[in-house]
Amino acid sequence: MTIQEAYVVIDIGTGNVRVAVATTSGEILSIARENLNNQKDYNYPEALFFSTDDLWEQIIRLTRKALAEVPKTRILALTATSQREGIVLIGKNGESLIGLPNIDHRGREWEGMISDKSEVYQLTGRYPTSLFSALKIVGVKNRLPDLWGQFATFLSISDWVEYKLSGVLHYEHSQASETMLYDVEKHDWSDRLCEVFEIDPSVLPKLTLSGTVLGPIIPIEAAAFNIDPDAQIIVGGADTQLAIISTQPLENDIVIVSGTTTPIIKITSEYITDDQE
Repeated sequence: MTIQEAYVVIDIGTGNVRVAVATTSGEILSIARENLNNQKDYNYPEALFFSTDDLWEQIIRLTRKALAEVPKTRILALTATSQREGIVLIGKNGESLIGLPNIDHRGREWEGMISDKSEVYQLTGRYPTSLFSALKIVGVKNRLPDLWGQFATFLSISDWVEYKLSGVLHYEHSQASETMLYDVEKHDWSDRLCEVFEIDPSVLPKLTLSGTVLGPIIPIEAAAFNIDPDAQIIVGGADTQLAIISTQPLENDIVIVSGTTTPIIKITSEYITDDQE
């Protein structure tokens, strides 16, 4: 019996959770999917959240389902991608506290704390609104004191998936660029942006490059997923940016990524911003 080597890709989108099994050359062997279950948070006028425990059970279930369709495979590695701006809050003991999807706007009431939106735009390349992660954190800080008392750090959803698989806390650069706490030109977290949003820089995880090997899968998760315990966990990234990379673009190319939203991206050799923001 010939065993085919493959990868598992876990994708948490705005509306769907998907798990794909792909060959090392990129051929998709199987995909399993379900809807992402967001819930209304009545502490705010316009807020949503998801249960991290429920999502993790969903990921395990879908992974086992996708793997069952291709039994003659050996999984070499797992990686994750996810919606931009969505985050998971992590507690002081490393526990997952709550998931906040990109379409959560619990921070809208505090948009006024940004006195100079142009300054924030110049640093981030994004006009500041409650869509972005920083104001989600501000919303928790200002209205959920019990939850805030447990808070230690936060991760993008894809980085959270990889944390659950590897035990390594990290934040990938393309995901960090969607937080409003990251200086895009400098490729680093920004103390100035932390000051704007009144977030202590010490809560920010270390930054990692997409493609970084975090190490082998945690044994208990290897057993849950029913895969080889030597499988490696690889840093993925934000769904839009990884979709762009998959087209292998060159400088001055324009890439349109059609999903829940439709970002239109031009590839440039240097950091530029728009005069009209």
